[in-house]
Amino acid sequence: MKGAGCPLDCKNVWRGEGGVVMRDRWFHGPCGTAGRGQVWSWISYDVANQSFTLIVNTMLFSIFFAQVVVRDETTDDRWWALAYGGSMLAAAIGSPWIGAVADDRGWKKAGLIATGLLCGICTCGLAWIGPGQIALAMLLYVPANFAFAIGENFLASFLPSLASEEEVGELSGFSWGVAYVAAFLLLVVTAGGMSLFGWTGPDQWRPFFVVAGLWFLGFMVPTLLWLREPPVSPGRVLVAGRSWWSTGFARLIDICRHLRSHRDLAVLMAASFFFATGMSVMVSFASKLAGEYGFKEVQMVVFIAVITVSGVVGTLVPMRFQDRLGHRATSALLLALWIVAILGFAAYAHLYEAHREGGGGSDYPTWPLWVVGNVMGFGLGSLGAANRAFVAYLAPSGKSAETFGVWGLMIKLAAVMTFPFAWVKDTAGSPRALLLLALFLVVGLLLTWCVDEKRGRALAGGAS
Repeated sequence: MKGAGCPLDCKNVWRGEGGVVMRDRWFHGPCGTAGRGQVWSWISYDVANQSFTLIVNTMLFSIFFAQVVVRDETTDDRWWALAYGGSMLAAAIGSPWIGAVADDRGWKKAGLIATGLLCGICTCGLAWIGPGQIALAMLLYVPANFAFAIGENFLASFLPSLASEEEVGELSGFSWGVAYVAAFLLLVVTAGGMSLFGWTGPDQWRPFFVVAGLWFLGFMVPTLLWLREPPVSPGRVLVAGRSWWSTGFARLIDICRHLRSHRDLAVLMAASFFFATGMSVMVSFASKLAGEYGFKEVQMVVFIAVITVSGVVGTLVPMRFQDRLGHRATSALLLALWIVAILGFAAYAHLYEAHREGGGGSDYPTWPLWVVGNVMGFGLGSLGAANRAFVAYLAPSGKSAETFGVWGLMIKLAAVMTFPFAWVKDTAGSPRALLLLALFLVVGLLLTWCVDEKRGRALAGGAS
């Protein structure tokens, strides 16, 4: 069989971050099993952090925070936007510098494990927050979400060292799909807990936060044991007497200089900011929006479970077609799909509110929301995987962590746009807030179409 016995098969040799790295195709493993072990230990972290993004950010904690901790309907959206957006803003500011230090000192794995431990421990601590303890909620949630966000950057920075440029989209999509399957299992556990133990009220959801934290810590173990630090670029020179602190800022200045010479990567980063706004809003406000339009606790979990299945299907799109169709075309098609879904959601919200204002009851049909929600779930999974692969494809050789640090800056900075969304939602209603969201996605689509991926890849391969 081709590639089974000869490590010099053309698909087995490609240039990684530290020079020539011997690899077989990631889904077959190399001429042994170490390659597959590396990939699966990396995927395990993608599975681990699903517990935080799903149970805490997307589904339960925003409602728990509003109804149990804040207990004020006139300010709960803004408090939640402050907690979520503020922690993501801190991650945005820190991402490029942290990425630069990790690249320079070879601390990618250490950073990945440290942020995972902090997030997992703080997530367990959320169970001890009582009514009115807004300060304690901030002290636990903000570091947890900060660590989760920085950990995503570290995780993505391993991608160029695990897959060749022809397979980076496939690996990113496959890992994203496995993570969505894990999310579905978490939803089954959550729905089971609500049904079997009667944990339906927000004040009874504390055990779920402990489960989420332990899940994170447990699935980090394979990453800790088997994932190897990618080699530091052989051209990297450490200046004697320079601290890691000053080194990080020196490298950050170097990143800005390099971005000017990588025009297409810079445009992609800008596009990432605009469409990540939509992703941030959906992650942080999904459960609140679902509740606003008639979904109760268990029904909400089922709704998100169905959307998660759509997300699994969505990840198969970039995995199977992105490397052949092209990163720009794949991203543009998925963005267009998401814009249609957001506009559909805005139309449904407008009709729903007009029905209620006209004296209609609570029997307004929910099937359009199921359709729109599934399209959005499909787009959320596929667009996230496609964008991560696109950035990895254009990342300059030897600078993956700092590149994904800048990517993290854009993705996390987009979470700050939950502030205007929350303000428009509170003052003008959800339909207008969703239209604002669609506008951001349109800008992201236009910028994405301006990226020349062939030129960007040629510059990335020639970078030192």
